Amino acid sequence: MKEPAPQPDLRFESKRLGTIVSLSPEVVKHFAEHRQQGKIKTEIGGQLFAEFVKNEVRVVRTTGPNATDKRGWAWFKPDQRKQNAEIKQLFADGLHFVGDWHTHPEREPNPSSWDLESMEDCFKKSRHQLKAFLMVIIGQAKFPDGLWVSLHAADKWERLELVENQAMTDREGVNALSDRKNHKV
Repeated sequence: MKEPAPQPDLRFESKRLGTIVSLSPEVVKHFAEHRQQGKIKTEIGGQLFAEFVKNEVRVVRTTGPNATDKRGWAWFKPDQRKQNAEIKQLFADGLHFVGDWHTHPEREPNPSSWDLESMEDCFKKSRHQLKAFLMVIIGQAKFPDGLWVSLHAADKWERLELVENQAMTDREGVNALSDRKNHKV
């Protein structure tokens, strides 16, 4: 029996920074497994870790959810002590903390004012050399519609745009990630 073709990274572009942020297939699978639906009734989340290759940030590892996190239907508070330990361990393994992910109880997620404020606060209070932190919110819809991907700095943020490439589109012109027709203009 033939092996299924490997899934491509989901790639997003920051026009402001001229950077590509890619989510590895393993990361996307982790997100899909933790959508807030079915038995998962509360918001959950974790951290994002990446490798840097030229102008690309390739997210290859996620952490969370952790049993010691606090959570409710529409809120999530991570265990800071656990997260700090994860950052140290994964940095020792050659990966860089680049941001956070969490779920929302809506089909196509949008950040709350709390989400925006907490990312700005995290960026300001953390010791790092990054131009921005990444935030991914996982909604209930199929991906990429069920993803919010944005970069956050001290006083500004930018929602990233999905980069549609040939590897994402099959021969019939259907986007393999969202089941939508690929209409070329």
